[in-house]
Amino acid sequence: MHSTRAALLLFLLLGGSNPASGQTPAQRAWDILEKGHASHSTKERISAIHALSGLLGNSRAEDLAESSIQDRNAEVRAAAALALGRLKSSHSIPLLKQAQQDKNARVALAASTALLSLGDPSGYVVYRDVLLRRRKSGEGALEDEKRLVKDPQALSLMMLGVGAGFAPYAGYAWAAFQVLSKDYAGPVRVQAAQKLATDPDPETEKALVKAATDKAWKVRVAALDALAQHADPRLMDTLVAHLSDKKQPVRCAAAAAVIRVSCAKESEALQSATAH
Repeated sequence: MHSTRAALLLFLLLGGSNPASGQTPAQRAWDILEKGHASHSTKERISAIHALSGLLGNSRAEDLAESSIQDRNAEVRAAAALALGRLKSSHSIPLLKQAQQDKNARVALAASTALLSLGDPSGYVVYRDVLLRRRKSGEGALEDEKRLVKDPQALSLMMLGVGAGFAPYAGYAWAAFQVLSKDYAGPVRVQAAQKLATDPDPETEKALVKAATDKAWKVRVAALDALAQHADPRLMDTLVAHLSDKKQPVRCAAAAAVIRVSCAKESEALQSATAH
């Protein structure tokens, strides 16, 4: 009887299911992310991986990111490496060390960035070799430094990696995503949304909710990324509404936010059921 009561409480707190599909918000969210992860579109795969990178401590997200590090597209592999670093997936270190051997400069740099964020000093090797314009046999150095210095995307990613290695901050993964998706503009409002991710002020949360409906889809993604970090259960209905956004990156960002809030609700529900 006690377990039945706990299960019912958990179901109610998680918002029930979608009458049209029989799915809970979290199940619908995972469907969106997995569909993006398996998409034939490179941009959609990157969007899904970026969203997954916000699900810290989630083994399902880690597994999906790990599978993408072998993707046929270099930009997807780089995004997956960055995601594993942001997910703090320490068991992925061997995979990331292999990725340092990648022929593509962006992938090697992304893997190095991830290793540094995981506290593995082998991530410094590629940066040192780039700095000194030389290679060290057997240490995962780039195969072609000339390609790196002529590739503005790779150089931008390297700078982001150095910043992330010495001073991690909330917007690092989004900034890297912009580089990987060939967006060099770095809109001020996108950066502002990311800076507000850790601000507990209720007025900030209201501003982010409003920004999630902005006409610019990149602003909507940034706002939803920030709201995901708030993990406020009261926002569930608002977040679920964005699962139907016309832009796939926005749907993925909303999905990650829904999953984070669902996990927070689940933990709260179990604690409440146990207490009673």
